[in-house]
Amino acid sequence: MKRTALFLVAALAAMVSCQEKPVDVDPTLSVNPTSVVIENAGGSQTVSVEANNPWTAEITSGTDWITVTTSSASFSVSAAANSSHENRMGSITVKSDKLSKVVSVTQLAAPNNDKIEVDQTSLTFDATGGSQNLNVNANVNVTATPSESWVTVSPASAQSGQTVMAVSAAAYDGTTPRSATVTFAGGDAQSVTVSITQNPAAYITPNPASIAAPAEGTEVTVNVTSNVNWTATASEAWVTVSPASGQNADIKVTVAANTEPATRSATITLAGDKASVTIAVEQEAAAVSEKLLATWRCDDPAYVESHSPDWSTSGANDYSHGTGLGIALPEDGAPAGTTMTWARIAENSFPLVYITAAEGHYAVKSTAGGDGFVFTIPGQDLKKGQVVSIDCGLASGANALPRNWVAKFRTSESAEWTVGECSNAYTTNSGVTAHLYMSKQKDYTAASRFLATYTIPENVTGASLQVFVCAADGETIKGTTTAGATVRLIPLYGADGSAEYPGPRILIK
Repeated sequence: MKRTALFLVAALAAMVSCQEKPVDVDPTLSVNPTSVVIENAGGSQTVSVEANNPWTAEITSGTDWITVTTSSASFSVSAAANSSHENRMGSITVKSDKLSKVVSVTQLAAPNNDKIEVDQTSLTFDATGGSQNLNVNANVNVTATPSESWVTVSPASAQSGQTVMAVSAAAYDGTTPRSATVTFAGGDAQSVTVSITQNPAAYITPNPASIAAPAEGTEVTVNVTSNVNWTATASEAWVTVSPASGQNADIKVTVAANTEPATRSATITLAGDKASVTIAVEQEAAAVSEKLLATWRCDDPAYVESHSPDWSTSGANDYSHGTGLGIALPEDGAPAGTTMTWARIAENSFPLVYITAAEGHYAVKSTAGGDGFVFTIPGQDLKKGQVVSIDCGLASGANALPRNWVAKFRTSESAEWTVGECSNAYTTNSGVTAHLYMSKQKDYTAASRFLATYTIPENVTGASLQVFVCAADGETIKGTTTAGATVRLIPLYGADGSAEYPGPRILIK
């Protein structure tokens, strides 16, 4: 008896222990199917649910057209008919414990049978305007909307069925064609657009309307549309047109090579009855080529032999002075009459003395302000835009000389001088532009060299081209006529000190 009681107590203790420690089970959730498609006419679909915990089905999008009805192991998704012509999309989220599944819902669109048809997609009017009919066939109500105020449609709207709608254009006094559109729309039908074109009373339209030609010349085909006969005329002989007349025809424009250093322009005029148009032609300048007009050198053997190249011979000035015989001559090939002379101011009364030494040194004694070397090259045909340059070197050993020097240019002996341009130009204390500051020492280096340029402002035939290398701002000699003050045209030295050319050079490009 006592043993039986002990056994019962032990068994009861074991049962209590099992109830205090239950076995954990992971939650599960599955749905089938995961996407639902409902026909346009409406209906319902069933989605089965398997879960080991309670679950819910919630509409998360499409709440305005989806209905959900749940049962113990499934739910049904319902939708009324879809009257729109687009599919509609929704979703339902199923949740159980910590798990969730999403079921997508699609309802198909209603068939779109709306349509609009017109019997013409483009209309053309002349300048007087007028009206043209369009046959419109539609199963929806139609509204016609013009894009421009000069186009009207009557009636502007129509009921479904077949309707004749009149498209009208106002009279036009312009000189080029104009365009517009009329859009027909209604219901869910694809809109239809009709293009409208109105021509002026007379028109000539070239394509392209301008021509950019390279220097070497070109041929360009221009398409000309018109409603009148026209005649083509070029303003310059270097432009030719073929054919020279026609209507709605292609023309070939031939542009000859440009050998000039400046761009040039011309026009082609297409003229007809009450209509005219021009085609602009622009041609590039020819590639710049440099031409040596003249260079100067020592040409008198007596002077060359009697003086040292660096002007250091003792007593040289006693026997190398001349009275004009030492002016250097141009190299062979320079135009006849090419000279280098010395210009004097009128109030300077003492005699002019020239000195010419070896290696292209040319000097003038007793310099005064306003004096300078004048280079003349006659008989030049100059073109607007050409650039004339003088490559020149100056040196002096006299402290009394003007220090600021400049190069001036002109194209006739009666014209005013124009100061040229120079990369190292500066302004003197008196506000005058200068190109070179001569040191007080004998400086036969690249520092004594300057290159000044002048751009020809207009075409000149048979010009007497002159370059004046002179004191820049009227500085005058401070010594006496017997002291001997000289300015020297020296060879053109490079940066390394070597002589590149024997004397000054004048070029044109």
